[in-house]
Amino acid sequence: MIIRYQGHAFFTLTLENGTVIAMDPYDAFYQYPRRKLTADVVTMSHQHHDHNGTGAIVGEYKAVETTGVHRLGYCTITGIDTWHDHHQGSRRGKNIFFVIEAEGLRIGHAGDLGHLLSEEKVKAIGKLDILLLPVGGTYTVDKDEAKAVWQQLKPAVCIPMHYRTEYDPEMPVTTLEDFLATVNKEHISLPVMRATAGDMSQRPPIVVMEIEKA
Repeated sequence: MIIRYQGHAFFTLTLENGTVIAMDPYDAFYQYPRRKLTADVVTMSHQHHDHNGTGAIVGEYKAVETTGVHRLGYCTITGIDTWHDHHQGSRRGKNIFFVIEAEGLRIGHAGDLGHLLSEEKVKAIGKLDILLLPVGGTYTVDKDEAKAVWQQLKPAVCIPMHYRTEYDPEMPVTTLEDFLATVNKEHISLPVMRATAGDMSQRPPIVVMEIEKA
């Protein structure tokens, strides 16, 4: 499995059979590169323009944007209902935490998770190999809450997302460095992450993904 970070909360997973899963794509958003990518599946955690930008996806694809279990043959995608804020969605609405199971790995994309998880949600999400976690605050959990969610879920690897970058310097969120200072754990930076079920224990707890160039 190959993981690439397109920026913000947008990732792509490429499976061994060539299937591409795009997660929370943006279309036109701040100064992020304008993407035109092919994908077989697109997951969308909620219907905000920076997470449902299907204009970045070309060709036919299957949209997964609801909770429940979606069995696609080459993978299973489970959507768990959560909130976009601390007030049961009254401020920013609902959010779906997606778990993708493929090639012996379980990858969790937290979308715009805005709160700590209940024991029920932790159990529903289950054990994760890789957690894609927002860390910038304002619209999602902040750096301290992100650390708490990470500790709740105990993934083998956490990949931070949804923080301020050179592409969105005016966005009212904190930086990656703020989160890394808060967790104070070993990390590495990778342009592309290749993941297999047998090598997760060889990774440091935090992997910083470099944003793909246009």
